[in-house]
Amino acid sequence: MALGNLQNVIEKLQKTIEAHHGYLAKNETRTRQVLIDPLLQKLGWNVSNPNIVQLEYRVKQGQPDYALMSKGKPLAVIEAKRLESDLGDDQIIQALAYAVAGGIPYIIITNGDTWEMYDVFKPAEFEDCLLIKLELSQQPVDKNAAQAWAMRKSNLTSKEPDFKPPKPAPDKPSGQLPSSGLSKDSDNWCSFEDELYPPGTKPVKLKIVDSPEETVKDWKDAIHKVAAWLADKGILSVNDCPIGTEKYTFIGREAVNPDGTPFKNSQQLSNVLILQRGNLNSQEQWRKLKQLLEDLSVNRSTIRVSYRPPRQANR
Repeated sequence: MALGNLQNVIEKLQKTIEAHHGYLAKNETRTRQVLIDPLLQKLGWNVSNPNIVQLEYRVKQGQPDYALMSKGKPLAVIEAKRLESDLGDDQIIQALAYAVAGGIPYIIITNGDTWEMYDVFKPAEFEDCLLIKLELSQQPVDKNAAQAWAMRKSNLTSKEPDFKPPKPAPDKPSGQLPSSGLSKDSDNWCSFEDELYPPGTKPVKLKIVDSPEETVKDWKDAIHKVAAWLADKGILSVNDCPIGTEKYTFIGREAVNPDGTPFKNSQQLSNVLILQRGNLNSQEQWRKLKQLLEDLSVNRSTIRVSYRPPRQANR
């Protein structure tokens, strides 16, 4: 799931709240169908699949509105209210009773506009157990998306869920790419802002943010060095993987593709992730890495490659 796509969904929900506020505030079912279900769906929680989401899940203390499931067990329960409903102590206590009775680690309370998520068994004062808070109609889209990012299925089902929002992208440089600090071997530079690298060209140097320039032998080598840098800096973690296509995995926790075939020419990254140097061609990897940089809020214009034009490349 791309962070940019999540922002688009949240922006649509903001407009829906503004345009249909009165209609949604009259009924919990409307709030669930129009506001809550679409966001859960975008976060990977398929509300129509009981293996993933169960409605009116039964615990000793009652039936929470939603249970987010993993391997047959609930990871979180959601107590849903109609738009404009208060999310106060009563709602929190109700959700907590459900979670404690079922040994469920997280609770979420929402009225479709405000979302709060708590760590139930954290050894701390309860106000310090708040993990995220969204206020769709009150906060900017990017801030809401950064908070909602923690609720995505791939995060909650991981062994070590991460509730820190994605790192903000550094300020984008204006005008031409800076020449200071860049190699004079070539006046031709492209960045991951571009749709693809120029066809028929051969890369010479790689410059990642403020890191020293590196020599690269081909486009795939440049792409893999960027992936390794993301892992070294802790920007790319196991919670973001696997990354790839329906057929092949580009970066994964294990060296195995979706169809069970092993990676071709795998490369171990610094944080136990494994990168595949075969199968996907360099253009496919360029696209996947470009999207990954956007998802991780990395400024794509700060990662640049110096290249030789086709005539020089073919010499």
